Amino acid sequence: MVTQEQIARKLGISRQLVTFALAGYPQVSVESRKRILRAAEEMGYRPNPHARALRRGRTGIIALWVPNQISTYYVHVARELNRLVKQARLELIISEVGTEEAEQVLSHVPVDGIFAVDAPEQARAYLRSPFAKTIPVISMGADCCEKTDLVRVDLLAGTMELMKHLLDSGFRRIAHATFMREATPQADRRLGYAKAMRGAGLKPEFLHYPLSEQQRPIVRQLVQDYIREQGKPDAIFCHSDDVAVGIYRGLCDMKLRVPEEVALAGCDGIQDTEYLECPLTTLVQPVVAMCATAWQFLAQRLEHPTMKREQAVLKPKLAIRESSRRDRRVEATAKT
Repeated sequence: MVTQEQIARKLGISRQLVTFALAGYPQVSVESRKRILRAAEEMGYRPNPHARALRRGRTGIIALWVPNQISTYYVHVARELNRLVKQARLELIISEVGTEEAEQVLSHVPVDGIFAVDAPEQARAYLRSPFAKTIPVISMGADCCEKTDLVRVDLLAGTMELMKHLLDSGFRRIAHATFMREATPQADRRLGYAKAMRGAGLKPEFLHYPLSEQQRPIVRQLVQDYIREQGKPDAIFCHSDDVAVGIYRGLCDMKLRVPEEVALAGCDGIQDTEYLECPLTTLVQPVVAMCATAWQFLAQRLEHPTMKREQAVLKPKLAIRESSRRDRRVEATAKT
């Protein structure tokens, strides 16, 4: 195994200069850095992450907490955070926290920091643990812990914008497909939907489904059962795009046209929504910006543990597509 000492001897320079160049210290000249990096590559030098962690007093590992790995959205978040962590030459480990307490989800592998996505209760429980004094946690997503650095996505405002689009398009019987119940804290999509419906003098209507690894097949069948019992709504706003895709297939099974007979909208902005025969309207979550901001907050917190808490609020973008466009719906009605 090639060492930094061997590189230094070959080039006739100090080991400290080699260390500084390989670590990216700015005081090393560009010419010297290139020369050292070229020699390291030619000699087959590979840094020892364990030794580096011991020197720095850090593990080089970052944890990511997500409520589940069912959602395509959380997969997208994990992929984007992993890209940022890899760029910093660190490693990301992912834990599905669900309803577990922080003490139960903390890995036996020590970490330098934690990203908690839509996991406010776990973040609060973690803050009561002895680890909180040395390992920072960054809350992010729609549901955040106010006592940590956080990057919040304002889905309440986004839902109100989406609902205004549906109502202004003439839809009146609008159902909301969700797994969240009325008592669920921070259920921004459900709250925004109900507020918009009541503000328009309309009755909220909920299509409840259970969370499952078979999410799309479940809602595909559920929407068919619902329509047979309750009749078809004018439009359905779905908690997630995964659910919207499943419901879209269920409507197709019943030969119901989207949007002519039932309009459809989701939330998250996953790629699948653009590739259906009728592209789906959705609230596009700012995943790239959210992850970049959270990573910046964590890096700053690691360098300055006692600094003032940082907070950022981001807004989703409403992407209006064919699944909720009123012009097609009106044209179809006029022809009948």
